[in-house]
Amino acid sequence: MCYVAALKTVAFTRVLVRPPATTPYLLILFYATCVIAALYDLAIDVLDRPVRPGAVIRDASQLCVGSLLVWLAGTYPLQDVWPCPNVAKPGDPSSNEYTMPEDSANLWTWSTFSFVEPLFKVSNSRRVNDEDVWTLSPFFTHKNLFRKYLQYTSEHPDHSLLRYLIRSSSLDLILDVALNTWSATIGFVPPYALQRILQALSDPSPNAKTTAYFFAVVAFLANLSFAQVDVNRLWFTRRCYERTRGQLFCALHYKALKRRDVSGKSTQKPQGETDEDEGNADLGKIVNLMQGDAYAVAYRFWQFSGFFLAPVRLTIALIYLYRILGWSAFAAVIVTIVVYLLNWPLATYDLYLMRQTWKASDRRMNTVNELFQNIRFLKFYGWEFRWSERVQQARENELRWRVKSNVVDVLIGFIWSWMPSATALVTFVCYTVVAKERLTVAVAFTAIALFSYLQGPMMELPDQVRAMLHAYVSMQRIEKFLAEPEVPDWATSLKREAQTSSSAEAEVGFKNATFEWDIATDDAPSRFTLGPLDIKFPPGRLSLVSGPTGSGKSALLVAMLGEMYCTSGRVLLNKAGHQVAYCAQNPWLEHATVRDNIIYNAGYGYDEARYRAVIEACALEKDFEIFPAGDMTEIGEKGITLSGGQRARIALARALYSPAKVILLDDPLAAVDLHTAAHLVKTAFSGDLARNRTIILVTHHINLCLPIAAHLVELSSGTVLRNGSTADLRDRHELEKLVEAEDTVGEDATETSSATATDADVDNEADLGKSRAPSIHSSDKGKGKAGCQDGNTNAGKLVDEEARAEGRVSLRTYWTYIRAAGIICWISTFTLMLMLRFINISFQFFLARWGEAYEEGGPVSELARIQLRGVLDGLPPPDEDVKPWLMIYLYISVSGALVVLLYISLGYYASLQAARSLFIAMLQRLSRAPSRFFDITPVGRILNRFTSDINTVDHALYPSASAALSGTLNFVISFVVVVSIVPAFAPFALFIAWLYVRLAPSYVRASRDLRRLESVSLSPAFAGFDELLRGLPHVRAFGMEERYQNRFYQRVDKFQSFDHVYWLIAGWLNWRYDCLGSVVVFMTTLFALGSSISSGYAALVIVQAGIFAEASRQLVRVLAQVELDFNSVERIVEYLEVPQEAPAVIQDKRPPAAWPSNSGELIVQDLVVKYAPHLPAVLKNISFYVKPAEKIGVVGRTGSGKSTLAMSLLRIVEPNGGHIIIDGIDITTIGLEDLRSRITIISQDVSLFSGTLRSNLDPFNEHTDAECWDVLERCHLTTILKGSLGRSQDSHGISLDMPISQTGSLSAGERQLVAMGRAILRRSNLVILDEATSQIDTDLDDQIQRTVREEFAGAIVITIAHRLKTVLDYDRILVLRSGEILEFDSPEVLLRKSGGAFRDMCRASADKRVYQAASETS
Repeated sequence: MCYVAALKTVAFTRVLVRPPATTPYLLILFYATCVIAALYDLAIDVLDRPVRPGAVIRDASQLCVGSLLVWLAGTYPLQDVWPCPNVAKPGDPSSNEYTMPEDSANLWTWSTFSFVEPLFKVSNSRRVNDEDVWTLSPFFTHKNLFRKYLQYTSEHPDHSLLRYLIRSSSLDLILDVALNTWSATIGFVPPYALQRILQALSDPSPNAKTTAYFFAVVAFLANLSFAQVDVNRLWFTRRCYERTRGQLFCALHYKALKRRDVSGKSTQKPQGETDEDEGNADLGKIVNLMQGDAYAVAYRFWQFSGFFLAPVRLTIALIYLYRILGWSAFAAVIVTIVVYLLNWPLATYDLYLMRQTWKASDRRMNTVNELFQNIRFLKFYGWEFRWSERVQQARENELRWRVKSNVVDVLIGFIWSWMPSATALVTFVCYTVVAKERLTVAVAFTAIALFSYLQGPMMELPDQVRAMLHAYVSMQRIEKFLAEPEVPDWATSLKREAQTSSSAEAEVGFKNATFEWDIATDDAPSRFTLGPLDIKFPPGRLSLVSGPTGSGKSALLVAMLGEMYCTSGRVLLNKAGHQVAYCAQNPWLEHATVRDNIIYNAGYGYDEARYRAVIEACALEKDFEIFPAGDMTEIGEKGITLSGGQRARIALARALYSPAKVILLDDPLAAVDLHTAAHLVKTAFSGDLARNRTIILVTHHINLCLPIAAHLVELSSGTVLRNGSTADLRDRHELEKLVEAEDTVGEDATETSSATATDADVDNEADLGKSRAPSIHSSDKGKGKAGCQDGNTNAGKLVDEEARAEGRVSLRTYWTYIRAAGIICWISTFTLMLMLRFINISFQFFLARWGEAYEEGGPVSELARIQLRGVLDGLPPPDEDVKPWLMIYLYISVSGALVVLLYISLGYYASLQAARSLFIAMLQRLSRAPSRFFDITPVGRILNRFTSDINTVDHALYPSASAALSGTLNFVISFVVVVSIVPAFAPFALFIAWLYVRLAPSYVRASRDLRRLESVSLSPAFAGFDELLRGLPHVRAFGMEERYQNRFYQRVDKFQSFDHVYWLIAGWLNWRYDCLGSVVVFMTTLFALGSSISSGYAALVIVQAGIFAEASRQLVRVLAQVELDFNSVERIVEYLEVPQEAPAVIQDKRPPAAWPSNSGELIVQDLVVKYAPHLPAVLKNISFYVKPAEKIGVVGRTGSGKSTLAMSLLRIVEPNGGHIIIDGIDITTIGLEDLRSRITIISQDVSLFSGTLRSNLDPFNEHTDAECWDVLERCHLTTILKGSLGRSQDSHGISLDMPISQTGSLSAGERQLVAMGRAILRRSNLVILDEATSQIDTDLDDQIQRTVREEFAGAIVITIAHRLKTVLDYDRILVLRSGEILEFDSPEVLLRKSGGAFRDMCRASADKRVYQAASETS
């Protein structure tokens, strides 16, 4: 004893003199041994007779001192070096200024997870916000994790991603197996202790009770150990899961940055082909890869040890059963084998169904994505309702596969749910009938406990195998995506080495290069071949690329960027060091402010002088004046809040502002009028900003650009017609031939207009008249002036932060889901749950009575006698005839099995009904939302609702809701059973229940807010991903891949921090509830041992106490999880409340089939339009009359109301007053689908869909092939396509089944021609044109204008004229100013009107034809 005391003193002194840097585990072990010894001595001294007070006091003091030393030793930190200086320390508030507090935890705070408690101080006082949540530890940040992955792949390029994931998570996986091994082996201690306790109760010897108490303590300690092991295992497995999921996220995003843009590639399959999974991934599939497959793979890492330890637990349980039941236990083995044999074909078929379900889900997401990406166009044509029906069809196809999968899952679930009962029945028959053994209480309840324990690994093993196969399929899908083609190494900054600008590398051009959009196969040649190209552009000068529509001009620039397949030769371009800038024909802008789009993370940041020079060169000052917040105005997705000209100029400004030495411009002049084009040529392409920069400009404005151009390339059908310096071409008299077809600009017109060019707004030649009053251009786009008011902090902000609910989920949300699933389903579910509980309790009472029947004269509780009187009294003693007892057991078992089967089936049915109902409801509400809703709501936010939230409704919601009901019933019924048998336990049970409830609110509040934060933080990541995929060529051209990868790291880190903290507080709750559960079982056992009940009912009480403890523990957690899952319903309900447009169809107000007829007129009377009730009117009491078949041009300065008038005709904006009457019908009295489907609008922004040429012309198969061919011919599209196909596909020609994609595969001009053909095919008698041919060459434009006049000869045509030449030959011109009609007459009359507004506009025009027309009539 003195020696031990001396050791304690020496150890304590050493700690004081030389404090350890980390937790001294050996010292803690030594002190803990001393504590155990002191406790043993104290117990001996207390039990010894007579009691020696001195010895007791000495032992107690040693126990206290030892415990204090153990506690002190455990207060040292677990790590001596922290990963960063701002780790949250004990006492620090919960804030995102600190990283996760687990890095500073000591042994005790780690063991109890109490380091998360600062967050509860916040959640108990107010809502938890993102600034209240700690940021991720550097050990978890995705940039650090992914850097290791990149390093590994560079060292082992042949190793798969899966191999790396296993290797990087090996420590966590080993710890998971080790900790789970403890639970698997020690998990048999409680059943063994129960057996010994029940044997002791049947034993009349005096020492039997002591044995029972001893094993009660053993079971208590084992359960406590599970609490500690489980909380540690949770952290290590979550770390493995989070890292794996994060690395998969980053790998998918990183791949997307390097992946070749396959938007121009067909995803169509040959007829009869069903495996759509073979196509290249688009946005819908990539989102599914992140939201579904990455989770499935990572979840296997979380549940890794279960796969290996389930057989171990099965083996131990069967051995233990053999020790109890002898050879009868082998009956359980036989039943298990039979069940596995039955399960295998089901599991195999389920795997097939899972693959098909994933594919159907991909197709559904692609259709949803296409719907909302093109929702504005679909509304223009009145097609949104019919397109949403396509989404519903895709959803129904997905649900059909789910129904098949659910049927298989019902069978599998039923087999494994009934398995323990069936196994016990067969085993007891062998044990009692064949072996003639007595089924005593100890044997029966221990066997039942083991069978229940067996249910876990027996169900887990096939589930683990099935889940492993699911994860294998998901990993295959991910690996397939990661193996998709990539751009060349030199084309992306993520792959190329740092390059120096040597003279050879400074060359820009092609060397004997040939390109294709995709690698052609023998049976399907490439649709377009570019080259051979042997071109060198002069450095530091302007080069022009020209050619007719579809000749390959845009393809040349894309090929130079490395975005096309180079089948021979090479590209001469050095993209290193941000030396390249790119401006596409369809400008790509970010959802950010105008300034951020222009600066675009340039190396020198915001340079005021350079910025101002760029703004002036691109004629953006006037636009900034009319934007609500100037250049800090937020741009919506795809630049929807800007005109085409504004988008083009901002994209051009971005290219000019960049430090690039090579600038590739794809026809930015097409989106501007000639006057502004002259300004851009003079200031942007030849000024200081262009000095020493190689500019390659694709344009149809050859004559305008020739004076400053040094080189010219002309293309035709992908081949070079002319190539050389402008001087050489001029000397060879080839320039004259080239510019003959161009719409030239007269020298005098250019000179006289140069002064006003600087102040011109790009979109609109009408702005070139006399000085214009400031007005809001955005009014044409759906904005008012409110944003301009001083003091408005939200001026210029378009998209608000995503709404996040506060407090508890509303009862309305729950009621919405209950109605969606079906009230009858829920009533039936509750009824079946009650029946299951009744059957289970009856079974346990019966088993207790059966076991006691072997014990002649054994005590039976009065309650049991009352309950079973009249039911079992007539049965013979089981020693004489056990068969009646077995038959009752069989009846109970079969009835339970049938109820379980009904319960599982009903659950799947209700879940399916709710999933279908909520999906359709949200789809219909969103498809009928007004256009303004989509201006302020990113598509990524909508897609998040259709992925993660719908997935929760599909798979998680009904199980968690039914689990909450089940837990509530278990809690109530187990409490009633225990208290009925042991009434003295009631006060203690209530106290324990109060402790459970006392801990719950902090967890529920914090977890609810964290889950909501997590849901909201997901949207930006996917919204940004959508935006990135659309702009990949731009991102790679500017060398900005690293920027977007870093932004993705930050967004996923934020999302991950909420998820990580949520599981930390779950660990906090689990540990406390597990410990309380251990106390409940222990105290119940003590109460049962201290009372005079029989062994059978003692067993029943102990079993029900375990159910009570588990129910108490699960109830709060499950109820919290239900609320978290219902957050998804809450978010769906939020979208069920979006504003709605007018009805699609009003049955009693449907217009005639031929409405509007070619003899119909258009009457506008006192029309007043406001964009919001509190905003001023944009159209002010305007009235005019249009005759049948009349052609009207609408002109006016920016903000005059031209686009608003067009939108009013389609009721995109509803009138506030007045009437619009078309062919005798007031359009406000009919449905929107009836209106919009009878009017055709052709806008500058073209929307195409993934499919074929025919499906884009006629999406709903309303016309014959001959009609489709006819419009293609009339739009001259067949001529253009034949030209591009001529060299690469001689024997095939063009086909209506030619693949078309949403963004690629056709040039911008070809896309406009397809849109024109689609409009002509509708045969509308009221047509609205809005700069519909801006991207095609002049000759083709004239041909198309003739086609328009011919095709729409009998229709009213209203043209929103940005270029005055397009309306000079119209019947009448409507001139608007500030929402009022200024002039309305024929062009001849207006041009002769002295001082007239239209005449002033024409005289100010830079277009030669317009200027001459104005001059001749003056």
